[in-house]
Order: sequence, then C-alpha cells, then structure tokens
Amino acid sequence: MYFMLEKTHMAKIKKQDFTQDTIRRLISVVLIFVFAVCTTACKSDASADGNTVFESPEPEEEQMEDESLLELSDTVVEERTDAEQTEQLQMTDKPASDASDAVSEEDAQFNKNLFVIVDGETIWLSITEEELFEIADYLREELGLNDAAIAGVLANLQEESGFDPNKIGDMGAAYGICQWRGARLDQMVQDCDEQGLNPIKLEGQLAFLVHDLKENYIYPYDLLLASPDTEQGALQATYDFCAYYEVPSDPSQESEERERLTKLLIYPTLNDADKETAG
Repeated sequence: MYFMLEKTHMAKIKKQDFTQDTIRRLISVVLIFVFAVCTTACKSDASADGNTVFESPEPEEEQMEDESLLELSDTVVEERTDAEQTEQLQMTDKPASDASDAVSEEDAQFNKNLFVIVDGETIWLSITEEELFEIADYLREELGLNDAAIAGVLANLQEESGFDPNKIGDMGAAYGICQWRGARLDQMVQDCDEQGLNPIKLEGQLAFLVHDLKENYIYPYDLLLASPDTEQGALQATYDFCAYYEVPSDPSQESEERERLTKLLIYPTLNDADKETAG
C-alpha cells in the first residue's frame, strides 16, 4: 500500500515539473517574440527620423577603388570625345590630294583647285590651274616634252603626293612629290644641295626630277619624248612614267586612276590651252 502511494506521489511531482517547464518555455518564446517586435519598431522609427541604427560601412579600400574606376571612366569618355572632335576637325580641314576624292563644285571653287565634273563626280587636282601651267611650262622647257607627255608626268605626281613636296608615305620610308626612298631620296637631297636648291621645296624637287630623268632614267625619258601628242599618247605616257620611273609592284593597277585623271582633266586642260593660244 505504501508503495502505491509513493508511486502516485512521484507521478504528481513529475507532472508538475513538466507543466512548469512547459510554461517557462512558452514564456521564453513570448519574450523573444516581443523583443523582436520591439526592435523592428525601433529601427523603423529611427529610419523615419533619418537616423542610422545599424551601419555597415564599406572598407576604405573598396571605396577608393570605386572612385578610381569612376575617374577612369570619365577620362575614357573625355579622351574619346576629344578624339572624335579631332577627327572631325581633320576631316574638315583635310586638303585634297587624291584625284578620286568626290567633292562638291562649291568646295573645289573655294579651294581654287583645278577640277572637272564627270557623271556627277568631281575630279580635281591639289593645285590650281595656274600652278598646273607653271609646272607644265617648266617641264616643257627643261625636258622638251609635249602636252601628252607632260600630262602623263603630272597625273603621276598628283597620285603620288598631290604635288606636296613634304608628303611622307609608306610608314615614313617615302618622301616628296615622287615619293623617293632610300638611295634615290639621298640622291635628291644631295643634288639639291649641290645646286643650291632647297630639297623640301617644289622647285628643288622638280629640278631633281629633270636631272634624274636625263641622267639616271634615260629609258622612261626616251619614251616620254616619243609620246604622240594625242589622248592615247597621253595615256601611254602616264603608264610609262608610272611603270619605269615610279616603279610600283603592279604598274597596270597603279596606273588606272592616273590614266583616268590624264584623260578627263589634265590632258584636256593643257590641250585646250594650246588651242586657245593658237587661235
């Protein structure tokens, strides 16, 4: 009997302990929940007031890196803008040098360069008509060439350099109105010095061209002298000067535009001038 009473008493005690433990756990959960709610409310109120409750600043190194990237981005944009502006200015101020460049009649007249319009395309030289006649007269007097041969030479000079004595080509290897290079360039400078001429001026380089044809390039010079004073003769002279004096890797291809320039502009200009003088 005593044993049964003791067992019942122990069961009551365990039940009370379990109930008390459960109540404590529930109270803990409620307290945690209340604390969480209060904390969230405090943060919301602080944010509304403009105060910072919790700060997580970025490391100073990361901030400096971001600032550097922003500065680099701005620099790239500025450089690209400057490059585009420079390119636009270069395109605007670029002088005519190639006979194949298509420009408006107004631009050609403004620059006073010799030009002709064929099928809506403006073909022009990098020199004026007056300058063309001055060079033609010099070659006629010094070399004894007719208009056809002179037209052939002038078409080549236009395509090689645009008559610019300071023209630099082929990655700095070629120079002058005929784009001389190597030993030929050295010879041009030496001959100009010996004759008291300036090798960077048109007059000095034309003088060397005359000397070079007479002394060193006799074959192409003879071909020029034998050119008939006709359109076909002018075209042949253009090819001969290109192939045997300029000596490109592919004379046939290189002479195509030069022959077109001779036919459409240079030879007709010289020939018409002679007709007007004779008339």
